Amino acid sequence: MLGTNPALLLAELRELGDCIVTALSDDVPLLEEIDVEVCYLHWDVVLNTTRGQDAIEDVFIFLREGMDLNIELIEAPPVGVNGDAVAPALSADAPSGASKIKQGGRKPGSSEQASSSLRVPAERLDELMDRVGELVIAQARLLQIASVSDDGSLKAVAEEIERLASGLRDTTMGIRMVPIGTLFGRFRRLVHDLSSELGKDIEFLTSGEETELDKTVIERLADPLVHVIRNSVDHGLENPVRRAAAGKPIRGRVKLAAVHKGAEVAISITDDGAGLDVERIRAKAEEVGLVAPDAKVADHDLFQLIFHPGFSTAKEVTSVSGRGVGMDVVKRTIDALRGSIDVVSTRGEGTTVTLRLPLTLAIIDGMLVRVGNSRYTIPLSAVEECVELPNAVSSGGKGRNFLNIRGSLIPFLRLRELFKTQAPADLHQKVVIVSAGEHRVGLVVDQILGNNQTVIKSLSKLHSDVETFSGATILGDGTVALILDVVHLVRFGQNFEERLRNMHSGRAA
Repeated sequence: MLGTNPALLLAELRELGDCIVTALSDDVPLLEEIDVEVCYLHWDVVLNTTRGQDAIEDVFIFLREGMDLNIELIEAPPVGVNGDAVAPALSADAPSGASKIKQGGRKPGSSEQASSSLRVPAERLDELMDRVGELVIAQARLLQIASVSDDGSLKAVAEEIERLASGLRDTTMGIRMVPIGTLFGRFRRLVHDLSSELGKDIEFLTSGEETELDKTVIERLADPLVHVIRNSVDHGLENPVRRAAAGKPIRGRVKLAAVHKGAEVAISITDDGAGLDVERIRAKAEEVGLVAPDAKVADHDLFQLIFHPGFSTAKEVTSVSGRGVGMDVVKRTIDALRGSIDVVSTRGEGTTVTLRLPLTLAIIDGMLVRVGNSRYTIPLSAVEECVELPNAVSSGGKGRNFLNIRGSLIPFLRLRELFKTQAPADLHQKVVIVSAGEHRVGLVVDQILGNNQTVIKSLSKLHSDVETFSGATILGDGTVALILDVVHLVRFGQNFEERLRNMHSGRAA
């Protein structure tokens, strides 16, 4: 139920010293009497170690809320010829998923190896990150003051504090990183239950469990992944009869994978099912008024409609699906995490849903730009390159346009028009090429001011419907700069590109 493999816990105990593990199976009932949610196995562990009590407790650090842990001494450690204490023996018993480990202390005056890890409450990590964020803001203000000062010593101190603050930021964020495998394990039970309920033979595979994410992101990812996996199992995978008729293996496959891509993590859920039915999605979208009957809509945009509240193509309502809820929860949660969702599907071959998430939600590296008299921050992880806006298009009228970057046509957005800026434009405007997933778009700005450490502050509930911005940050001079939502802007630019392409194809026809 907790997604924990006891064998891995026992392996960690073995790393602490000489260890003897005995499995106690006397309480295992007959097969027909087994409750699948109960653990009947116990383990007796005798451990000789020079490590401290904390090292043993750290083995069970992620299970403390679901277990009782007591440590007692089996026998006092004898003193060696050099006066050092010999390692004590330990006994471990783990009934029903709970662990009781007995370990003793040491004789006064004896030495013991210090533990290499320490347990810290999550609330303290959150508080530490808040303090680091405030330090980064104060450091930016100090750097701003030093930049206009003639005092060389002040500038040197400001640069040193900037270096230290940057290192402290990286260390603090590293402490908050948790392997995503702690989340992946719990979905095996989900797939097993759905397999029995729906009468489908399913193979569940995972990869990239060692990939790390901020603990806050992982905590909020559980529900979205549950909904996507349920959708893949119910809607994606066919029943055994249909799979056999299609020449596929009877056993369906669902793969959950995570991989680092730059400053973000991509989590993909892939099934080898029937794929999304574009015609059915289109018909349902027209039925509920999301798409006009004569509108030309790309498959990629149609796939995004499955995340619309109340949207479902299921022919009947079951305990698993058909109610039109679930996938909209996925969209809201991923948007709140400043992430994006891509859906790729091939009819008859399967579907892949990819969730792209930032590594952290607290502090990011940003690129500060100016549009008119206002300043904005673009997440540096989304920036690919910066180019100068050609004179041929700098005064080429209103609306969006395209830029030729080494043979590739990239749509660009004039932020002056998007933000209705009244101040006169700079003579030499710049284009910041940003990307989200496989798509790119250019953002035309008046000036690129440079890079900075961006402490993200959430917008108020009054601004929750403003999709262009994902948050705000406080600059060194005390003013506020809004953080651009790159995913929304890229989607806006790609929609325009698709409309323009359809318009050209219509003219050609």
